[in-house]
Amino acid sequence: MWKEIISILKGISQYQGVITLLVGVVAFLVYFKQKNDYKRDAAKLILQEIRYAEQKIRKYREIKSYKLYDRLLPTNSWHKNIHLFIKDLKETEIDLISDFYAKASYIDDVIKTISRQKTNPPFVVSSSLISSVSEGQKGEVYLPQKEIPKIPQEKIEIIIPPMAQKILDDVSMSVEFIYNTPVVEKLRKIAKKKWYHIL
Repeated sequence: MWKEIISILKGISQYQGVITLLVGVVAFLVYFKQKNDYKRDAAKLILQEIRYAEQKIRKYREIKSYKLYDRLLPTNSWHKNIHLFIKDLKETEIDLISDFYAKASYIDDVIKTISRQKTNPPFVVSSSLISSVSEGQKGEVYLPQKEIPKIPQEKIEIIIPPMAQKILDDVSMSVEFIYNTPVVEKLRKIAKKKWYHIL
């Protein structure tokens, strides 16, 4: 009986190396699949962001106006995942996508600034209406909204940045549309590949 148990144990020990190797291979395949699924999903999201941002910019070029709640890039997947595509894209192609994202992000920042200005505007108030202004101070005083004294409505004037429209115009007109270019076609191919095709 002991001889039989010892022979079974010897048989198992012969297969331990093979079992360990199989477990290692399976773990590597699972890791590789997860990594490449993530890359494929990132490519899909970047495609969606480029398409959406281009739609907003095209609309702006027609009507010369963004809505204050507009966001060209609600998320910036390119910035977070650029490292995944270094092997797949040439330097010039990476630069092209990066330039598109930089300009779209800048437009978002300008829209956010204008929106903040409209929802929490600084006011120009005549200094004669504020008792705390020193006698030597003349002209206009800028106050945050919460510090505005109660004064007649016609005395308050909202300041909108004078260059905001020009900035939006200049940047929006300088954006190069890339959705139907070969570089984005490469991203499309990555987005369609199965995990075992992506190297």
